Amino acid sequence: MLLQKIRDHAKGWFAYTIVGLLTIPFAVWGINYYFEGGGPMDAAVVGDSKISLQEFQRAYQQQRQRLQAMLGSNVDPALLEGPRLKQDVLRQLVDERVLNQSAHDQGFRVGDQQLHDAVLALPIFQQNGGFDRELYERLLRNQGYSAAAFEESMRQSLATEQLRTGVIASALVTPSELEQWIALLKQQREVQYVVLPLAQYAARVTVEDSAIQEYFEKNKERFVNPEQVQIQFIELKLAQIAEGVTTSEEELKAAYEEQIAKYGRPEERSASHILVKLPPNASEEAVEKARAKAQQIADSIRSGGKSFDQALQEAKTDASGELEGAELGVINKGMFDSPAFENALFALAKVGEVSEPVRMPSGFHIIRLDNLTPAQVKPFEEVRETVVAELRQQKAENRLYEISQTLANLGYEHPDSLEPAAKALNVPVQESSWFERKGGEGIAANPKVAESAFGEDVLKRGVNSEPLELEPGHIVMIRVKAHKDATPRSLEESREDIVKALREQKAREAIAKDAETLKARAAKGEHPQILATEFGGEFKNVGLAGRDATTVDPAVLEAAFRLPQPDAGQVAVGSTTLANGDQVVLEVIRVTPGQKDSLSEDERKTLAQQLAQRAGADEFDKLLDSVRARTKVVNYNDRL
Repeated sequence: MLLQKIRDHAKGWFAYTIVGLLTIPFAVWGINYYFEGGGPMDAAVVGDSKISLQEFQRAYQQQRQRLQAMLGSNVDPALLEGPRLKQDVLRQLVDERVLNQSAHDQGFRVGDQQLHDAVLALPIFQQNGGFDRELYERLLRNQGYSAAAFEESMRQSLATEQLRTGVIASALVTPSELEQWIALLKQQREVQYVVLPLAQYAARVTVEDSAIQEYFEKNKERFVNPEQVQIQFIELKLAQIAEGVTTSEEELKAAYEEQIAKYGRPEERSASHILVKLPPNASEEAVEKARAKAQQIADSIRSGGKSFDQALQEAKTDASGELEGAELGVINKGMFDSPAFENALFALAKVGEVSEPVRMPSGFHIIRLDNLTPAQVKPFEEVRETVVAELRQQKAENRLYEISQTLANLGYEHPDSLEPAAKALNVPVQESSWFERKGGEGIAANPKVAESAFGEDVLKRGVNSEPLELEPGHIVMIRVKAHKDATPRSLEESREDIVKALREQKAREAIAKDAETLKARAAKGEHPQILATEFGGEFKNVGLAGRDATTVDPAVLEAAFRLPQPDAGQVAVGSTTLANGDQVVLEVIRVTPGQKDSLSEDERKTLAQQLAQRAGADEFDKLLDSVRARTKVVNYNDRL
């Protein structure tokens, strides 16, 4: 909008003023100031560690995307753009950094094999039932990570999770505490209550003309006909485009050959390994010592001195820290940064064959091929229908992209009409019914359409909108056909709403007064059933009910379990309002604690675990508060 205003007014003294203002900072700091930043780049400092603005922005954008995906059109823009979300994200980053430092200080470490297994297990990097190296690298690039940076972050997160798990898992719940919780959770209360229907009170209310007139005069700003628009629009749908797409046999076979890996399963190999470990930056002497150790193990296996399984078990139980062994499971090509490991594995010809020592950054690996599943590819005829559907979808998506580009160009070249674009694309110009800013029916129910229709360009300047993607494969371009300003409503137009509001107001006042009277008389011992008859209400005797009773209104249950336990020979009296506005006056006659045998053994174990986890989480929160209080933290909120 700002650039458009500059273009619209860029004449004479206005243009020279704008150019002059832009020239000053370029002259003083140079153009690199705008691209490289001219000030501090930290969002916070936590102890000796810094949280960069780039790291904060990445976390902030990820959180915004999660909220938008979770809440959809119901998300409040103020939530996404307001300072609260930024503060929450920064606090989370600070807490993570504090915990990382605490975990490191307490000696929590994550080895290369543990990190390797954790990365391979992440579902986001899985495709066709296994880890996909290309997908892994592409997703990291899209999020602005290098593999090294992501894996270091993952290593820290795993170490922190060890600390968290250690604290939470150490929490205990004693048998007496468990019984106290069972007594509380499985408690039952004998309840009876009276319902006073709001509709019955509203029906008895009379509203005078003078009251209607007075209410209208005091609340005129509430009685307006809202601003409305009616739009024209062009609609493009992927499904409709796909109906007209044809594919030749040659195209199908070419697509099959090009994507043949999708229609089969690549060769899979399972392996075990014995690792003679090397520290980072190991000396040549240490490398040669490890190489000799690995060669000795390999020679011993090959000569029959010991089996691979015996050597593997020795490596698993090695106390020196020099050896490590494990079954690695299925390994696909491309899973390792260094190709040496997979080259050695895929060079083994038979199941049970053992490799020579293989040098990797972590040390020297001796690899055994445990299982081999040959590659399998489905023939063309078997997957022909799948290839047809995928190729038609691909061609339709390409066509939709081309058409949407044409639509955008024609909409821009002819900003005051949709007809040229409709004629060129052979689609009709459709019209909506009138709708308000909050939306309407049909296409106007989409928030993007309503927002664009009442936007600066479309409504005020009267031009076509940009192409709007309402959902994947559904694109529209709109323009305003007609517009109605908000107008005051007359008294007669507003009468029905005013009468309804006054009736409800007086009914609520009357029902609240009767509810208080009923409570007072019930507290003195009058039976609710007699009171229900006198006040025109409905009496209900629930009997004993637990917190999870499905036959009682949740509002009544909540109110009943908030009341104090009645003294002997007395009742506890309370009230609540139901969702439809009805008033409830209720009595709790007696309270029965839950018995320890009211839960099965499995239910008791589950409850104990839940209580222990809750207690552990509380302990972990206290630990975090304690560590945070001992760590110097400086937040630069003005840079966010």
